[in-house]
Amino acid sequence: MHGLQWPALIQALALRPGGPPLLRLTGIGPPSPDRHDSLRETGLRLAELARSVNVRFAFRGVAAARLEDVKPWMLQVDPKEAVAINSVMQLHRLLVPDPPRGSPIDIVLGWIRRLNPKIMTVIEQEANHNQPEFLGRFTEALYYYSTMFDSLEVCTAQPEKALTEMYIQKEICNVVCCEGSAQVERHEPLAKWRARLVGAGFRPLHLGSNAFRQASMLLTLFSAGGYCVEEKEGCLTLGWHSRPLIAASAWQAIPQTNPPPPLGFLIINNKVCLYNL
Repeated sequence: MHGLQWPALIQALALRPGGPPLLRLTGIGPPSPDRHDSLRETGLRLAELARSVNVRFAFRGVAAARLEDVKPWMLQVDPKEAVAINSVMQLHRLLVPDPPRGSPIDIVLGWIRRLNPKIMTVIEQEANHNQPEFLGRFTEALYYYSTMFDSLEVCTAQPEKALTEMYIQKEICNVVCCEGSAQVERHEPLAKWRARLVGAGFRPLHLGSNAFRQASMLLTLFSAGGYCVEEKEGCLTLGWHSRPLIAASAWQAIPQTNPPPPLGFLIINNKVCLYNL
């Protein structure tokens, strides 16, 4: 997401009683096809912001073509760090079945759990596009994306609207037209993610009423009145005229009875570490 979600956290840490901790942010993204290093540019922008509010900050980019290729040692975690994971609309791409290698989603959730994060936040589309039958995918996509386009029609400026629609059109094409491993946009509803994450060794964390109030307040910045935020079993959904479009949830790794041996992490004297998928 090019770092847009982090300035609010950096500013909140700057106001923390007792002073801000050292914040170490690791961004994971695909290798750049050219010399344009978007991860590095994101790190430089965030470092400048952190410097302006006196927050000690370190950024590291990890290039990986696939999330399942990431290994815990690549992240150089200090066992003393409080680890947090943030995934924004990425995990659904790991639901492609891959029997020879094992399920990509199981691989990624496995190494995330080994990091023992204090919190993992997951944001995904609230849709059911991970279906083998064409008719089911087509019908679900028709209702979901018609609502999405309606919401964009009334609140997005023309230049941004054109870019957004271009991106969504590619997404629709993948959902509807692609079969098997060619389909990477495999959105699933919150109920399925809940079952999958619980089965992978995570327990849900209640986002709380403060998060609900903050999200509701942010919606007042938009002139369109069709957006709505709802709280559902400790999670938040963003919708358009009562149709949920995006769901946000928080999770914590359940401690393992017999934890694996140390992985030889490089020890760096940091206090807070965040990983952005």
